[in-house]
Amino acid sequence: MPDRQDPRKQQVRQDHIEIEAKYGASPDFRLPDLADLAPGGIESAEHRLAATYFDTGDLRLAARRITLRRRTGGPDAGWHLKIPWGPDAKKEFHEPLGKQEATAPARLSRLVASATRGAPLVPTARISTDRTEYALIGASGERLALLADDAVSGEVLAAADGGDGHPSPCSWREVEVELASGPRTLLRSVGARLEEAGASPSTVGSKLLFVLGGRVPAPLPRPDGGSAGDVVLRYLWDQVQRLLDYDPRVRVDEEDAIHQMRVSTRRIRTVLQAFPSVVDRDATRPVADELRWLSGVLSFARDLEVMRELCARRFAELPRRAAGHDLTDGWLGVLDEQRRRSHDRILRELSGDRYFTLLDDLDRLRAEPPMTEKALREATSVLRRDVARACRRMDAAHDRAVAAPDAETRVTAWHDVRKAAKRARYAATLAQPVLGAPAKRIRAWATELQQVLGEHQDGVALQAYLDGNAPRLAPPGGIGRDAVLVTLGAMAGSEATTGRALIDRAERVWETGPDPKKPLGRR
Repeated sequence: MPDRQDPRKQQVRQDHIEIEAKYGASPDFRLPDLADLAPGGIESAEHRLAATYFDTGDLRLAARRITLRRRTGGPDAGWHLKIPWGPDAKKEFHEPLGKQEATAPARLSRLVASATRGAPLVPTARISTDRTEYALIGASGERLALLADDAVSGEVLAAADGGDGHPSPCSWREVEVELASGPRTLLRSVGARLEEAGASPSTVGSKLLFVLGGRVPAPLPRPDGGSAGDVVLRYLWDQVQRLLDYDPRVRVDEEDAIHQMRVSTRRIRTVLQAFPSVVDRDATRPVADELRWLSGVLSFARDLEVMRELCARRFAELPRRAAGHDLTDGWLGVLDEQRRRSHDRILRELSGDRYFTLLDDLDRLRAEPPMTEKALREATSVLRRDVARACRRMDAAHDRAVAAPDAETRVTAWHDVRKAAKRARYAATLAQPVLGAPAKRIRAWATELQQVLGEHQDGVALQAYLDGNAPRLAPPGGIGRDAVLVTLGAMAGSEATTGRALIDRAERVWETGPDPKKPLGRR
């Protein structure tokens, strides 16, 4: 029977990762027998669903394979946002129906801001579905998977009309299989049965894309040639895409997302700065400067994440309480609060015009990069020179660190070595598909050096933080305060000792690498 439950009383599902497969089917298609795949039986239900899809007028969400809809009917009526979340999955976010039918919830609007970039979200399509749903139940009564047999009709609304795709309205039949608690092998097994019965894997990917057809802007193609420019642009293309993919993860504060987004900004800057033989560095300098700004926006929260992890390890080595004062709760609580405020600042910046302008510039950079004449040449010789140049810069930074006249200058100089090693690592990673083993050797060496110096820099940052913040954590007055300050002072001294050992270790790593003056040969 059709679902007649009042949608205002239905429970909206929690945000979750969606793993599903879709299949096209003819009107007379008959579902195969799946009983042996459901040891607990198969439960069925019928629903009548009506969904209005929202996008910008030029379909920016659809171009990124993002869908935002307001749907009534079924067990999960409400607002649904689906964002690609890895190579073969989407994350689905939910909000209740609410009273506003034409205004998307603020949380969902913020999650797609890197796609909309300030453009308003408007209704672009309407889709109705008569669904027969089959739940495959496991031996313990759990849902393994849901199979939906859908009769669908849809139409494009005026805001998105004017393309040359499927006529509006249109109708079709499809079968959708979504994993619940079952393994991925179950998804493949059900899919194989459907194909044997005459269904075919969907080439479109979603009901919305089928309705919109050719109105959706084509995705920017990933370069696939063999010239020096093609090799560099592929890496650039991947890193810009990676930055865009991590944007919503940063917004929901997923673990390590800030770090990974920051890494992408640095890798893009490496492309723009470390390959002058291929990319016109003067033309891209404004974008590189804005990437430095974005990296700075992300940096404080990331530094606090590293600091908290390091503090937690150090505190685990100390007595739980120092003279009646709980260091762990107090100090880590301060770090957590600072980290929360820094994430709030990130969200403000990622919702601003400056960030949206940078994303527009990166899109243009991928579409029409300012390349040099050498970009058209065979990749090996061109990239060899640029990787060698990055290694020579690392060598010069190392010379300055060794010759540093005092401790403060030495710390700054070794930090410069770390940054130069990171650039050499990214450059070698980009060139490795072309240069092979020599680039792989440089990459491994620079990575190890960067990691050792990263530990050193983390310790330096912790020392500075202890010096500036320890008094705030000590209880006011008395022996307890003195005990806490002594303990934290001992921690700072320990970091200084560890730092000297790490520099010695970095020197040993340096000696194991290729000759930085001739990095693509051997010592």
